Amino acid sequence: MGHFAACSTGTAVVLSVVTAVFFLSACAGDQPVSTHQATDDALQGVREAEKSVQSPAAASAPGASARPTVTVSGIPVDMDRVLPVLGEAAGAVAVEETAIDLLARRELERSGLTISTADIQAEERALQDALERAGAGGPGTGDLIMQMRRSRGLGPVRYAALLERNAMLRRLVRDECEPTAEQVAQGIEVRYGPRYVVRIIVAATQLEAAEIRGRLAEIPADQRQVAFATQAFERSIDPSRDRGGLLEPISPADVSYAASVRSAVTALPPNELSAVIALDNGFALLLGVRSIAAESQPADAAQRVRAELRSRLERIAMDQLARRLLATSPPTVFDASMNWSWQSRRP
Repeated sequence: MGHFAACSTGTAVVLSVVTAVFFLSACAGDQPVSTHQATDDALQGVREAEKSVQSPAAASAPGASARPTVTVSGIPVDMDRVLPVLGEAAGAVAVEETAIDLLARRELERSGLTISTADIQAEERALQDALERAGAGGPGTGDLIMQMRRSRGLGPVRYAALLERNAMLRRLVRDECEPTAEQVAQGIEVRYGPRYVVRIIVAATQLEAAEIRGRLAEIPADQRQVAFATQAFERSIDPSRDRGGLLEPISPADVSYAASVRSAVTALPPNELSAVIALDNGFALLLGVRSIAAESQPADAAQRVRAELRSRLERIAMDQLARRLLATSPPTVFDASMNWSWQSRRP
């Protein structure tokens, strides 16, 4: 929904600040939850490989350096040959994660703060809870975590570092992330108030959006859902095109959507077309699908919403802090292959 959101809180710092919720949408796309035998076998292979990972002490033990890194048909391949390939393939990720680890730890020391084992364990529990919610009815939490880790290349070293890094960043920002009363009230309205389901087509120009609208307006109302979905799939530039333009239910109180979109959805009966709506980077056309009545609020609604908002504010602040640390203390990479990866990374 990036084409019509009023604001963005995206998190593009590779995997450095990824917490449970940061993983979910990408994880679902990279490795669909499956109970097929092939997936089970692959996960078992990952578990066996994890058991065989050497500790730093074992890797530095006498005689350890004599062992080749890889053998191919019995031909030994040493680390000097593998390192440049690793550097170019994933050097930027390694540099970024290591840099944020060091900088966050320094910030903790400067602030007189510490983290405990309990803080790190809390990060893993948060990840488990989020994966359980996203994978309801699928494999157990252990398999979901392993699938996520496999799809993201999070072996025992990087996974442990990720949990600790998130614990450090969260400790640094958590005192700044208390939701306001206004935010809680708005959150209650978003979660429990009325919502509207619509389809969207986003065109690059107003002329194209108007042409699509004119064509759809000539189609009988009871046939517009299929026709609109087809046009969305063929012509929309919004990511929702793969779902025929269908969006998640929208609350008029959700300020992550543009005000023009929030206003339009409340006035759209099923199968009715909106006017063409100007967005920051395109022109939108909406089709009403259905409305969802407000839900009754539980007694602890404010407490639930406050906790969710705090978690969301912490994630945003953690990402911003990581970006700020990298911007103020950028790494200097001397290894040629890793520097190529670092300089080639996406901004």
